[in-house]
Amino acid sequence: MASLVCLAGGETQKSPILDRVKVIHKVPENMDTLSIEQLQDERDIRARDLAVIKEANDKPEVAKQKLLDSIMAHDDIRLNIVHVIPKMIEEYGIEGEFKDKLLGYSETFDTEIRNARTYVHSIDDYKSYDFRFSAVYMSMMFSFNENKDFHKRMVSDMKDVNTAIGKYRKELDESYAQVEHDKYLIQNIYSINELEQAIAAIDAEISKRQKAEL
Repeated sequence: MASLVCLAGGETQKSPILDRVKVIHKVPENMDTLSIEQLQDERDIRARDLAVIKEANDKPEVAKQKLLDSIMAHDDIRLNIVHVIPKMIEEYGIEGEFKDKLLGYSETFDTEIRNARTYVHSIDDYKSYDFRFSAVYMSMMFSFNENKDFHKRMVSDMKDVNTAIGKYRKELDESYAQVEHDKYLIQNIYSINELEQAIAAIDAEISKRQKAEL
């Protein structure tokens, strides 16, 4: 189930779609030990890099919106889980308490998660929404893990596009591939954000030093 969990949001603290694995443009280490002249040099280096990146990518908001559109199209596919759950219940002949539990997950996706989605208007909004979706999805997966016979069949069916979960998995993979294709558009946005934050931190340190000298 690793790939499905990943597609559904991955780690609870990070989104694999949105979060950069490694910060490239950092605030200088041991900034408090640098002289004002050294701080200014560090600032100038980052300011030059920022200017070059902005010149090469002067429409970051357009790139963000394009990626968000791709992500939300992918999310349309993710939310098809509300239709997959009843089909799996039927295919697997699930009854009793476990059936009620799975239908409860379907209802949660169809009401609470869909409602949370209405508040997603930007890339930043998506992160908290993705966390909520992932929490519910992974809770459901743990429920299957507790039922070994159903879990074993589900793992097998994920490779079979003629099953409800297999078809869902295939559609998720295809929609996520489009997200990955568009993701490169925001790589410079990460750099812009990192450089702006680093410059702001250096400016704050320089300002603090200058006030201390007065």
